[in-house]
Amino acid sequence: MSALWIGLDVGTTTVKAAAYAPGGVCIAESAVAGEVKQGSGGESEQDMASVRACVMHALAGLGGKMDVASVASLGIAAQGDGFWAVDADGAPVAPAMLWNDTRAAADLGALADGGATAAIGRGCHTALWAGTSGMLWRWLRARDDDAAGRTARVMTCADWVGHSLTGEWATDWSNASIPFLDFATRSYGEAQLEALDCRDLADKLIPPRSAATRLGGLTADVAKATGLPEGIPVSVGTLDLSAMIVGMCMDRPGQTMMIMGTTAVVNVLSDSLVPEDEPVGAAVLHPTAEIAIKVLAPTSGASAIDWFTRLHPRTLGGQGAGEVAERLNALVADVPPGANGVTFLPYLSGERAPFVASDIRAGFHGLAAATSRAEMGRAVMEGAAFSLRHCFVSQGGLPPEPVQLSGGGSRNAIWCQIIADIMQQAVVVSDASDQGLWGAACLGAGAAGFGDPVMLARRAEDHVTYRPDPTNGPLYDRAFARYQVLSDAARAVRAKLGAPEEHDG
Repeated sequence: MSALWIGLDVGTTTVKAAAYAPGGVCIAESAVAGEVKQGSGGESEQDMASVRACVMHALAGLGGKMDVASVASLGIAAQGDGFWAVDADGAPVAPAMLWNDTRAAADLGALADGGATAAIGRGCHTALWAGTSGMLWRWLRARDDDAAGRTARVMTCADWVGHSLTGEWATDWSNASIPFLDFATRSYGEAQLEALDCRDLADKLIPPRSAATRLGGLTADVAKATGLPEGIPVSVGTLDLSAMIVGMCMDRPGQTMMIMGTTAVVNVLSDSLVPEDEPVGAAVLHPTAEIAIKVLAPTSGASAIDWFTRLHPRTLGGQGAGEVAERLNALVADVPPGANGVTFLPYLSGERAPFVASDIRAGFHGLAAATSRAEMGRAVMEGAAFSLRHCFVSQGGLPPEPVQLSGGGSRNAIWCQIIADIMQQAVVVSDASDQGLWGAACLGAGAAGFGDPVMLARRAEDHVTYRPDPTNGPLYDRAFARYQVLSDAARAVRAKLGAPEEHDG
């Protein structure tokens, strides 16, 4: 058998591992559930030793499904941000605080009000949030002198996993991006460290490098625990999103990828980000190329459709997502673009891109006595797609080349066509759903000397391309203009009304 490349994806709740033959055929796969401890005070934590154990179990799970002697490399991707810290001996000083930990939210609000976060926006083109390393370090330092005093090295999950497998320390460009990296100099920025009063963190941060470089070899202890060969090359770990970008063969400015899951994510590759005090969304450097990934994540994706169909369980319910989608598609099939003047603002859980307004609320506009449920359903599907277009417009315009779409929403043909018509660009959907694992495997292979990871990621996949209907373009231009006016008005109304009451959240 030819060489096998292993990809490892350490998510917040699940650790996945897969072995691939060159060309992308999956030979074996394994998954192990992890545990997240959450508390009423905003805590979201993981035991670092437990994460390491899950990684070992996932890798060991591949053993009986393949020829382990053929394994030639291992690549790592993982959840990003948060605060993972060890002492001088490499032992965890406390449970890892994750990217969605909100204990530092009040502190962040005070910093933002004082203008301190502007340096972060200018440096790494990101709107700071509470679950980033700087904010969580401030929280820990103020409350746990012992843990803060023992902290010798601060990292991300991927860095911890890499050390667990090789005994070496490294971080890649994408994981190092937020909040202290200055994209202009590709080094940790003094202004950003100063702005968050984190100068004492500077010597604890790991210098970044390409994720396609060799971190080290698998240690004897790990080889014994997993059954994998000792010494196989392991790449520097990267952010899960970055691994997905590599797995989708993206490394050029202008390339675009969207994830239409429960929430939505717009990812635009760019070499021309403009510094702003208050940027929208986040940005991370590409793991291997000299460009950045601009990340914009509206709060509502498929969740808007889930909400609407749950309101009509007898007519739009079903035994699974596929049946629900079929019933909704049948309902809206004859409704023209623009839903006969009905507009839906999809802010069911507030909004975070292309603007941040946690207290804004969703709503329909243009309802009349004759408005049908079909028109409302079509408006919901269009509203979620309009929020994606809104993100692109905030970054300068509609996508200049075909958009790759993934996530559960990409399995709905009518919705994909709506998105293509609204974006006025082709939408390409692959039948593959393992781009993150495959990207990690290709990064590992690149670190082992097999070639450029993005080139290695090219594989035979079945694609469906949804091409925009030019006759629908003008209709959606008018409908989107209406959407923008209503969105602006909704923010103004919320500002006058004040914070929503508990029962309307």
